[in-house]
Amino acid sequence: MRGFGKTDRGLCREINQDSFSFCQISDTLCYAVLCDGMGGENGGNVASELTVRDIGRELSAALGSDAEQKDLRTIMEQAISHANLVVNRAARDTEALRGMGTTVVLAVAEGNTVTIAHAGDSRAYLIHGEELSQLTHDHTVVQMLMERGEITEEEALSHPQRHYITRAVGVDCEIRVEFSQAELGEGDAVLLCSDGLYNYADPTDFPRLVREALESGDASGFIDAANAGGGGDNITAVILSGDAKEKIDG
Repeated sequence: MRGFGKTDRGLCREINQDSFSFCQISDTLCYAVLCDGMGGENGGNVASELTVRDIGRELSAALGSDAEQKDLRTIMEQAISHANLVVNRAARDTEALRGMGTTVVLAVAEGNTVTIAHAGDSRAYLIHGEELSQLTHDHTVVQMLMERGEITEEEALSHPQRHYITRAVGVDCEIRVEFSQAELGEGDAVLLCSDGLYNYADPTDFPRLVREALESGDASGFIDAANAGGGGDNITAVILSGDAKEKIDG
């Protein structure tokens, strides 16, 4: 199992409010976390960096030699909840950071299994050959409206509330995360990304871009694709390589 990623501010934003991290705990255990911050000139940047750093610290402490004796989902949920409290407290204590928050998508690979926890609209995709499947469920207003049948997928693309998310780290004192899982095998990959990637690059190109990234060890192709599509937001892509069979639940 290996992982790597790339982030870029895009063509239209002055700062990059995305953050990510990859960490190899052991030969059979690693994690990747990606956050897309929001709120004010500096708030989003602070929220995403705090969340990535705090989740990393909590996971590294919890995923020790006896990790197999613990419930992985509980560990992941507790790590995100702790980061939520850290960001929420920082937002309350500093007026310039009021209202800040961040999406989060966290993937822990344990052997051939990747477990994903997320809140917000940053996504995880499974790439199996030329097949692409979304492993996460967007926590957004437009997703909710589509599920209710009030708008179509096409209408969602230009809906005035298309950027409104319904779950985020730091906004409230508590956070609910959603889980998904994939059994990995050689040749497949999991892609974590912010909405600045999938809104500006064609997701049908992701299998090719993943294949090229795995061959080169560089995720720059995703950045180039999103910038070629307009680059209207910060862009981040993180790849975990393996082979997978999808299994999703909430």
